[in-house]
Amino acid sequence: MNKKIILFTLSLIMSSCAIASNPITLNKQENKDTLNIPHDAIPFNYIRNHISIISKVDSVTGNIIFDSGADGLYLDSIFFKTNSFGQFKYIHAILPGIGSSGGQKVEVITDKLNFSVPNLAKTFFSVPVIKLKPILGDFADGLIGINAFAKSILEINYKDEYLRIHKDFKDIDKTTYSRIRMIKKRNRLHVPVTIKIKENIVIEDYLLLDIGSGGSVDIINETSVKYNFKDEITDKVKYFTKYGGLSGNSTSYNFRASSFEIGNFKLDSVIMDYSADESGFLSKQDHNIGLLGNDILDRFDVIIDFINNDLYLRPNSNYNYPFKPNKHGFNYVDRSETMNSWIVTGFYENSNAQKSGLQIDDKIISVNGKDIHNISNKEQEELWDKIDNLVLIVIRNNKEEKIEFKL
Repeated sequence: MNKKIILFTLSLIMSSCAIASNPITLNKQENKDTLNIPHDAIPFNYIRNHISIISKVDSVTGNIIFDSGADGLYLDSIFFKTNSFGQFKYIHAILPGIGSSGGQKVEVITDKLNFSVPNLAKTFFSVPVIKLKPILGDFADGLIGINAFAKSILEINYKDEYLRIHKDFKDIDKTTYSRIRMIKKRNRLHVPVTIKIKENIVIEDYLLLDIGSGGSVDIINETSVKYNFKDEITDKVKYFTKYGGLSGNSTSYNFRASSFEIGNFKLDSVIMDYSADESGFLSKQDHNIGLLGNDILDRFDVIIDFINNDLYLRPNSNYNYPFKPNKHGFNYVDRSETMNSWIVTGFYENSNAQKSGLQIDDKIISVNGKDIHNISNKEQEELWDKIDNLVLIVIRNNKEEKIEFKL
């Protein structure tokens, strides 16, 4: 049997293999100051536009990313191999995803693994072990998908950084939210939206609800060809990364859409991108035109009704925050724990970063004289707004090099 088919079938049955067990109790101060969040909440850290939850997998504690574009439980290969998980049975498979390199070869654990966080516990019997840290960084020890929240109502508070699981709406005032009917296909939720690219291009269609995406909107290549984005969108910037997703290399174009509408809400001048990948998840789809990520969703208080496939949105204080382009011209992941550096992962074409000679896979060890180990995730989010000239010390071919450019 084709290995892709084996893994795809396994992912579809994860929901039927998730059963309740005893949830763990974590000291919430390990996560952050959570004195103001509800007692029944699941605290998280919002790191680089990703929801990172301190979790236990069997007896091992790690940071697991919530990804509504995934099914069940996935573990990072480094996290799995460097912790005491014991012996398991495996099968080998290929896991497709974003990128154009044909998918990632993985091992799939076919024995049970217990996943637990405060107020939630599940057991999974099919757990892929994937190379996740090269894509997201050291803060990602695994992914937890929508099967963990099946037949429940999930409240997401991006501002106060917590999740709450409800059986019904008796503790929620729905009148303060706007309700959006989603559709469910292939165990994924799809949201109706209207995207005004420019005056003569208005697209009404569905986006995959992808809380695992840190971006705003990623439009598939098939849609960009249909609407002739190549010629119609003249103000755009090409981006290439070696680590676009599970399928590796990915090319896209960043641009500003005139507006984006979801439910009763309209956001203007939204920075989004369209894919140029001719294979992989962002090449084409038969049930959506792309991904809806956290750079849109974190402007709202969010409720996902997994029982009725409804999405509820209520603007928070981030709602009117302007969409900003990447200032530094390149992207990186923080591998300070496992590789003592930040790893350069991609470039915007003709940026000063690219022209400076910086390269993909360069290991950044210093930023403007400061050791990267002394720059927290929170400081990284604010770093680029505070500086205009960048001096990097990088390791390339086991030698230190100095790279300088203006942002």
